[in-house]
Amino acid sequence: MRMNLRLFNWELCFIYLGNFILLSDGSCTYPSDLQSSTWYDSNKGQLTYSTNTMTGYTYSSYNSGSSIWTCFLIDGNYIVSKANTPIDVFGSNFDAYLCQLMTQITTNSYSYYIEGDYQANANNERMNIFITGTSVILSEACTKTSAIPTEEFHVLVKSTNMADVKQYFPTPLLGTFEYTKVTAAGVSSCGTGSVWDVCANRTTMTFNMTQCNSVVAFSQGEVYGVTSVTKDSTYYVVVVNPDTVDDSTYYRFTCMAVTQSGSTVTVVEKSGSCGVGQNTTLAGTGGSKYTMNPYVTCPFTTDSDSSTAAESSNTALIAGVVVAVLLLIIIAVVVGFIIFKKKQKQIHTYDKEKETNGNELDYLHRGYTNVPENPTLTAVSSSQN
Repeated sequence: MRMNLRLFNWELCFIYLGNFILLSDGSCTYPSDLQSSTWYDSNKGQLTYSTNTMTGYTYSSYNSGSSIWTCFLIDGNYIVSKANTPIDVFGSNFDAYLCQLMTQITTNSYSYYIEGDYQANANNERMNIFITGTSVILSEACTKTSAIPTEEFHVLVKSTNMADVKQYFPTPLLGTFEYTKVTAAGVSSCGTGSVWDVCANRTTMTFNMTQCNSVVAFSQGEVYGVTSVTKDSTYYVVVVNPDTVDDSTYYRFTCMAVTQSGSTVTVVEKSGSCGVGQNTTLAGTGGSKYTMNPYVTCPFTTDSDSSTAAESSNTALIAGVVVAVLLLIIIAVVVGFIIFKKKQKQIHTYDKEKETNGNELDYLHRGYTNVPENPTLTAVSSSQN
């Protein structure tokens, strides 16, 4: 009994130690895809990841703040990071925790929601703060008082692989359009003859800057589809600009709130991540509103086409390999058959010759290569000795 009690006490110690290790900063490492690389974040700009630190995600609170975070804990798709510098709130130190609910889109792109409330003491950033020294678990680091709106998501794209993150645009955008642009100030441009094309490549959106040189999607004329979500009848589509950005005219990311009525498509743009209410107003977006009418549409013919089209190139490759293997097998069978028929013919000829010449001594029988020129025949006595 004493031995069992001692064993039980040791088990409790190990359980406590295990929980301590789970929650301690040093044991947490970011996903391998993120490590040792630079990523563009639609919310915060350029981020750099090491094994267990994230640099560039800046927040501020009064006279304090931080841009360096340490991996705190990971549980499934939840990644919790802890700011390296505490927040000073009226003379008391608070630790900031960022909880990201991550979804991997490709090996070079993610989307995520920030699980946390807006913090008035941290410039209205979504995060959770606790008095320094408080032991924090996942449910606390990721707590929120209300659900995060569907459209309030962010994306990460690996800086060196922007061309590898392309995803198909949703159906309302699959076409070549004439469009009219109206800014928040009410200035109208483009219109007749303008070209907004998503048919030439349904993962790439291009704008004919010769027909209308007004900037669209904060780009120089081409953007790639990264991901999209749907809420009610609005599509929220995030695109990435592969060209040089200056964060004034040209931005790395644009969110497009897309609605459709009949054949007319309406787009409200905003730089960076999508915003709540973006589908109804330009207020606070810094972008423009577009009314688009198609010259031609190019939707996928079935609902399943758009989900399987990304795999079509792989399917074609596999089909090509299968066809090549089948051809090789057919060629091998044909060659084998020809050789077999040739052998059969040789055997048939040989057997015919044998039938005709088989009694001649100088005839080479099958299986023999040498026949004596003057064979000596020895009689075998029929008597037994």
